[in-house]
Amino acid sequence: MSNAAQCVKMLVQGMVEDRETYSQLKTLLADQRQWLIARDAAKLDQLNPQLISLYEQLSHNSKQRYQLLTQLGIPVGTPGLRTLFSRLPAQHQSQFNTLWNSLEQIAAECKSLNDNNITVLSMQQEILQNLLNISEPENWLYEQL
Repeated sequence: MSNAAQCVKMLVQGMVEDRETYSQLKTLLADQRQWLIARDAAKLDQLNPQLISLYEQLSHNSKQRYQLLTQLGIPVGTPGLRTLFSRLPAQHQSQFNTLWNSLEQIAAECKSLNDNNITVLSMQQEILQNLLNISEPENWLYEQL
C-alpha cells in the first residue's frame, strides 16, 4: 500500500471514529441540558470529564486530519476533502462523500445542542445575579462591575 493510500485510509478511519465520537457527544450534550435545567451539580460533575475526553479525541483527530491532508498536498477543509474524494475510484467517491456529509451534519447538531446549553447557563446566571442584587441591592459585594 502506498503512502498516499495509507494516508487516505487513516483519514477515513478518523472520520468514522469522529462520527461515533460525535454520536456519543450528542447524547452527553442532551444529558447535560437535562442536568443543567435540573441544576444537578453532582450529575454535571460526573458528565464533565466524559465531555472533556470526547472533545480531546475530536481535537486529536482534527489535528491528524490536518497533518494527513497537508502530507497529501491537499488543501485543508471541506473543499480539499471533496477534491481528494473526487480523485478516488468512482466506487469509493459516493461512500466517502456520504461519510463526510454525515460527519458535518452530526457536528452541526452537537454545536446546536452546545449553543442551547450555553443559553441555559446564561439564563441561570442572569437569574442568579438578579436574585442576589434584588435582596440587598446596597450590598456592594454582589454588585456587577
